[in-house]
Amino acid sequence: MIVKTYRIVAGLDEALRTLFFTTLIFRTGTMAYPFLAAYLLLSGGFDTAQVGAAVACFGVGALAADLAASVLLGRVGARTVMLGGLLLNAAVLAVTPLLHQLLWIVPAVVVWGFAYEVVTPASYSATIDGSAPAERKVAFSCYRLAINLGMAVGPIAGGLLFAVSPRAMFWTNAVCVLAAAGFLMLRTKNGGPPARSARAVERASAGARPLRDHTRFWTIFGLSLPIQLAYSLPSVFASTYVIVGLGMPSYWAGIIFTVNAAGIVLFEVPLNAAMTRWRNLPTLLLGYGLAGAGFLLMGLFGSGPALVLATLVWTAGEIVVFPGLLHYVSGLAPSGSAADRNMSLYSTGVNVAFIVAPQLALLLSGPGHPGAPWAVAGAAVCVAWLLLIAASRSPYTWHHEHTSHDEEPSPPPSHKEVPEPCKNAT
Repeated sequence: MIVKTYRIVAGLDEALRTLFFTTLIFRTGTMAYPFLAAYLLLSGGFDTAQVGAAVACFGVGALAADLAASVLLGRVGARTVMLGGLLLNAAVLAVTPLLHQLLWIVPAVVVWGFAYEVVTPASYSATIDGSAPAERKVAFSCYRLAINLGMAVGPIAGGLLFAVSPRAMFWTNAVCVLAAAGFLMLRTKNGGPPARSARAVERASAGARPLRDHTRFWTIFGLSLPIQLAYSLPSVFASTYVIVGLGMPSYWAGIIFTVNAAGIVLFEVPLNAAMTRWRNLPTLLLGYGLAGAGFLLMGLFGSGPALVLATLVWTAGEIVVFPGLLHYVSGLAPSGSAADRNMSLYSTGVNVAFIVAPQLALLLSGPGHPGAPWAVAGAAVCVAWLLLIAASRSPYTWHHEHTSHDEEPSPPPSHKEVPEPCKNAT
């Protein structure tokens, strides 16, 4: 599987390979944010309420970035937005350790969240413009692989640096972000905003679209929220559930995280490459079904091996459903600006779920029912699975591939047919 993943990544178009390594470097530098609360508590003299408010401001900035991204992408393009976000991110990271008053820390964290998150919709836009519809699911899988590989290294390195020097952790993070910006700058065309691919230009020339294009997007947006909420639980609730709720040794939480990460790294890209000919509906039904079953099992099981088995099930769902959702949403809009808007709003749903999930988990869990958050998440995903089937019955709530001539995906071009400007659109 590792060899196959390597060959797929190596075979990406130049623009997508640049995006892959830029993302890998950027996410590998994610050291400071996971330890922001601990840093403020230990070195800032703030109480827990103040620290909680300051950390929440990161999410506020991220939401603002998602809402503003489509406008920014329409004006300056994906490459410029990514470079601007990376450079602003590095600047905030360099300054934050020098701030000692909450009056300055809060706006800095808001800007930090904006700079960090605005890179995501820009990356989605670059992926759409750098790939044909038939190749897009694999392209999104490779992008997610870069994120997961980087996030597997960054927090560990951050923990080691935090033990030595918390300030050095922030500055090392800033250096990594600058390295990502430098790599992107060197590997793409210098100067003004990059030209979009011929495919994007063709989409941009399309006229106004009917109402069903909007209703289709908002349908999948609503149906994706249970998935986003469910997959926010492992990172914010798994350790609490295992250690506090079930009274199990902490290493079982580590095993759950390891199994999830290993499954994604080893299998996501090859599996999605094998599923490139699958249509959107069966892909999402499979992903939703595995996710619902996996989270229901997490709430029912109370032993370590059983939790690992449940983790394998919802990890399989994650591998299928997220590239599938990105692929489906990216194909709902014919024009470049509309596609950017859809992907930016989709990112907003991801961040809303990440902010809400910890509050819901704490509200639902209790001494007599520690697994309730998992069970509720699994049930919500199963309901969404049924609604997905119902939505597929109407052209106003579901986009079927090949329903008309103008909605058919174009055949994937060979590498020789990719216009030169597209190779610099990252």
